[in-house]
Amino acid sequence: MLSVQTPAKVNLFLNIRPRRPDGYHEISSVMQAVRLCDQLDISPRRDGKPGLLFTCNVPQFEQDAENNLVVKAYRLFWRETGLPPLGLHVHLTKKIPAQAGLGGGSSDAAAMLVVLNHLAHTRFSEEQLRDMGAKLGSDVPFFIAGGTALVSGRGEIVQPLPANLMPDLGLVIIKPLQLPIDTSLAYHRYAAYDRYEIYSPDHLLSALKVLKQKRRIRDSLPLESYLLNDFEKVLFPEYPLLGDMARRMREAGIQRPMLSGSGSAMIGFIEPGQEIRQRIGSLFPKSQYEIHWAETWSGGLMQVDASSGKAILPEPALV
Repeated sequence: MLSVQTPAKVNLFLNIRPRRPDGYHEISSVMQAVRLCDQLDISPRRDGKPGLLFTCNVPQFEQDAENNLVVKAYRLFWRETGLPPLGLHVHLTKKIPAQAGLGGGSSDAAAMLVVLNHLAHTRFSEEQLRDMGAKLGSDVPFFIAGGTALVSGRGEIVQPLPANLMPDLGLVIIKPLQLPIDTSLAYHRYAAYDRYEIYSPDHLLSALKVLKQKRRIRDSLPLESYLLNDFEKVLFPEYPLLGDMARRMREAGIQRPMLSGSGSAMIGFIEPGQEIRQRIGSLFPKSQYEIHWAETWSGGLMQVDASSGKAILPEPALV
């Protein structure tokens, strides 16, 4: 059995620009992988049948398998290659919240493409896999390599940034249980807003370099002022809960709470320590919110030992 962990992402910078002729919005984004992961366990089908047997720890994902991006990635790969499909059982263990702006489904799809490239010995390059992934969704190309990247176009143009640009930073991810937000709906809201401003991520990238040298987020306050998510302009007024979450996160000591992607997860960078965990826990009860403590991750897909859960070196092991 082959087991891989698939990281989530956060948008440190997301500038939404006017629609293109194909109907998609142009974007400029800095995406960052984080160590909040789903897991794919891939093995040959025991019944010897061809095709994909897809199972998941979340019943509704398994019941709606035809629309799952893992299944779509499996089918796309064999269509693109023209090779006979391998008979595989893929079990998806979901930990990344869905409809949260964290890219969990896209990360799972990217992992499926990378794994099939490995199993079929097709030797596609990262660029070729990104081109394939772009047919599945705008966030999929980023997850082929993960790390930190400057993303443009509708998401299909990925410029990986140096692995030493972004320090390992702790962050909290808070997802309201009763507020899923569909990405396509969020873009429709922004199109109706119809006020486009062009911003550059250059100041943020410069602040990241400074932060890498100082190593502590409190030593680099300019970083907080350069974080950007244009979706906040349209989603905060429509969903007052998001603004209320941001207020409470600031009360807990987070300087710049922000929406990740189209939400509904809110994120905030934190310093190590139990005090902020206690404050967050008291302000966001588990009956209403998922709370995940994570850190930024300079890599992407990780092959892991199925029994111990430990990474198998070298990383990434499959590309």
